Amino acid sequence: MKRVLSLFCLGLFTWACSSNADEEKSEPKVFRTQHYNIIIAPDLSNRVDFSIRQKPLKDLQIAEVVLKNLYPKILNSANRSESQKDRVRFDFINKNLITKYGVETNKLELNFGEFKNQGKRMDYIKGRAERSLQEDREKFMAEYEKIHSTAEKNNFGADIWTYLKGLDNSSIITSGEVNSHNNIEYHHNYKNVMFLLTDGYIEAGLFGQQGCKEGNQCYYLSSNRIKEFRNAFKRSGESDLKQFFEKNGYGIVPVDNPILENVEILALEFNDRSLDHAGNATVYPTDYEILELFWTDWMEKSGVKRFKMKRTLTSEMDAEQEILGFMGVR
Repeated sequence: MKRVLSLFCLGLFTWACSSNADEEKSEPKVFRTQHYNIIIAPDLSNRVDFSIRQKPLKDLQIAEVVLKNLYPKILNSANRSESQKDRVRFDFINKNLITKYGVETNKLELNFGEFKNQGKRMDYIKGRAERSLQEDREKFMAEYEKIHSTAEKNNFGADIWTYLKGLDNSSIITSGEVNSHNNIEYHHNYKNVMFLLTDGYIEAGLFGQQGCKEGNQCYYLSSNRIKEFRNAFKRSGESDLKQFFEKNGYGIVPVDNPILENVEILALEFNDRSLDHAGNATVYPTDYEILELFWTDWMEKSGVKRFKMKRTLTSEMDAEQEILGFMGVR
């Protein structure tokens, strides 16, 4: 009887060990990779007309900085050497311009996730296939140049508020992919980075109380509104600009769009219209100080994941440092 019990216990123990081993064996290894979903969204209003506002860099040059740094810097960032699914696309703040300008949107996207394996991806990058990264970059920039040239002569207001309200999964990637092979799970997640090319003034046909929700909360931020805010602050006799802003309920109406919690926005290049041609302030507080106050509050209350704004860039090197620094690319 004892021998039977011993054999039974031994068998039970062996089964338990085997069961635990199977459970441990079935637990897959997990590898996580972060890819970039880059959106270039230019404000094609009168700010693109250099006869009105001159600055060291055109939007075209800023976009070119992004494209020329795709390989090797961006694609090989975060210790990635293969399986890159990064995507770069041009997005219209005013979608009606696609038809008005006769845009070929198929030329305004580079998608490294379309390749089945790393070999095909590298053939594309290195120019060893029928299509090449260099050719697609040139097509992208040529189409953008056509858009920019048309906008210089025939521009429209840029309704950035409505644009952010309408962002959806067609441009923002909120869920990743999971691939399994040989008991290994490969998790692919995305970092949505938007380069919003704007001077910071939101002027899209809404002015006065018709463009406001309640009190001092409005959907626009024009030069006149900035001037009114500045004058009200001076009349108040207060010394703390932010405190005055908050106490009197100033701001841009927050955008109610949950997808913004997945978006990191770098806004380039805020143009301070209160400076003279030599770059000296003509009034205090300056337009830039007020723009920074309104925009930062707006982005925070709209739930944007991360936001940074930058004054006028001085060179392509300056643009490269800002762009790669914001993305976390070394």
